[in-house]
Amino acid sequence: MGQIGQSTPTAGGRAARQGAWLFLVAGVLALLAIATGSPRPGVLVVVAVADLATAALCLLLPWGRWPVTRIAWLALIAFVVLGVSTWAFGGQAGGTIPFYVLTFAWLGLHQPPRLVVWAAVPAAVSYVAGLLAAGAPPEAIGGSVVLVPVLVAVGYVISRTMSDLRRSQLRLRAQEQWRAAMTATLAHDVRSPLTSITGALELLADDPGTPRELAPLVEAASRQAERISRLAGDLLDLERVDQGRLRLDRTLVDARALAERVAELTDPRQVRVEVPEGLSVLADRGRLEQILVNLTNNAVRHGAGPVLLGADREPGAVVLWVRDHGPGVTPEATSQLFTRLADGRPGTDSVGLGLWIVRVLTEAHGGTVSQENTTPGAVFRVRLPQPGPDATPLG
Repeated sequence: MGQIGQSTPTAGGRAARQGAWLFLVAGVLALLAIATGSPRPGVLVVVAVADLATAALCLLLPWGRWPVTRIAWLALIAFVVLGVSTWAFGGQAGGTIPFYVLTFAWLGLHQPPRLVVWAAVPAAVSYVAGLLAAGAPPEAIGGSVVLVPVLVAVGYVISRTMSDLRRSQLRLRAQEQWRAAMTATLAHDVRSPLTSITGALELLADDPGTPRELAPLVEAASRQAERISRLAGDLLDLERVDQGRLRLDRTLVDARALAERVAELTDPRQVRVEVPEGLSVLADRGRLEQILVNLTNNAVRHGAGPVLLGADREPGAVVLWVRDHGPGVTPEATSQLFTRLADGRPGTDSVGLGLWIVRVLTEAHGGTVSQENTTPGAVFRVRLPQPGPDATPLG
């Protein structure tokens, strides 16, 4: 019970590092307390040495290889040292009670509730023994009846809370793994039949025997098949980004030729290209096409025509932009516009990955993406840094 996620190597190492800080602070404060006129300064020196040695054990032993419950044994050393410290301070528990609390808080952060409850016995023994050895009055000793339950309550509440958090993390991790698997499966399974569909549509488009009245339908079907293929690509990119496997193959790209292809893929009747001749951009051609297609699709779906696709050169960069003449982006949605599943356009309940993919791919190029409303509509700008002046496009 309550041990979920507590046997990982990182859990043991994290608990050891926190324990090292706890014992280090206790040791330093024990040395400083000598200057306050303690009746037993020699004992405080021993206490400080014990604390510092235990801190060294926390840092030097390979706790990350062992179950995190094993480090709970160090709490026994802490309780012994705290009991001796209580005696060294002449029964004045004000200097040791905070460290009893910190020790139980440390146990609660890393140990199951049952071990926190178990720690009540050695904690009570060490505290009462220190008071008895110092000759404390009976009312001070009786205070342990209140102190120890409070210590256990603090550690127990922290432990239960951490156990619940670990369960939630496991559930989220399992859900994320399931989502990633479903995303990859869906994207791969969609692409296979799309290849056949796209091939059949191309044959229909090239066949002179295809009735002319079917040409617009074939063209629309081809465009929608391309859109589904791009969506599958976005889903695969989502998986690659999550796994850190996104790679770029940069070449020198003719910006106008690419913009004309993007307009053809989106809707040549609504997208107007305003890219100057001879402008080149160093980028991954496929990824840059994906960026512009997502932006123009977003503009066509949620804006109003005409949709303008342009580019400009700036010192050290090329800026590609897409402008529509629709209602723009709502102020409430601007801050989340390029996050996952954010849309930001009014009058629609759709969500998608398009703008998030734009941001991720742009940042992978070392660039930035921004949006601002115009009158009317909205303009999206992708700024890509360039190492030098334009050169002849490759390919």
